[in-house]
Amino acid sequence: MSPTRPRVLLADDHPLVLEGLAKLLSPDFEIVGAVADGLALLEAAALWRPDLAVVDISMPRIDGIEATRQLRDLVPETQVLFLSCHTEPSWVQAAFAAGACGYLVKTSAPEEVETAARKAVKGNFYISPAVAYAVLVQPGPERETAHRIEAPRPVPSGALTSRETEIIHLLGKGLSNKEIARRTGVSVATVRTHLAKVYKKVGSVSRIALALYAAQSGEAVM
Repeated sequence: MSPTRPRVLLADDHPLVLEGLAKLLSPDFEIVGAVADGLALLEAAALWRPDLAVVDISMPRIDGIEATRQLRDLVPETQVLFLSCHTEPSWVQAAFAAGACGYLVKTSAPEEVETAARKAVKGNFYISPAVAYAVLVQPGPERETAHRIEAPRPVPSGALTSRETEIIHLLGKGLSNKEIARRTGVSVATVRTHLAKVYKKVGSVSRIALALYAAQSGEAVM
């Protein structure tokens, strides 16, 4: 008997994009539905409870960001991978703040989409190199620094405790502080304390930057 394929729900208001994604992912994933707006995404997710939702940002009725926020409460086991034309840092940060574990741009190569889907369905962090550059690059004087994500600095081997390493690993998988606390058997306040220490050690004040650090250092790899 062949192993069960991960179940994927697609959400985009462009039929050609939905058709292309379905053809691309269907060899390795079971496509349980394809919807054209955020409200339909929530309804289909509640019905099918997919392992992964590939979501656009700009959609009718409910946009992808708000739909993801609601989806994380409605079907918390469903991972979310964004596929969007938006590369602005503010959009990327909003996507991850809403609960996504991956972000791709629509110019991504098919191979990258497949790679991101395989990572995201396991809850591993993925960000397109094109978007990573956009959010990590140093801004010029004309750019808004409030939306820039500071690149974490490398830390010496052994600088992080085993608990801090474990928390980074879970954060890199897209878990919230509450979910991390439940996994590690500590309080949410303790998770926040550990994260504050990690932020100081790696020179980061952004959750997505820390998730980037996790992915780049291998902490998010299962």
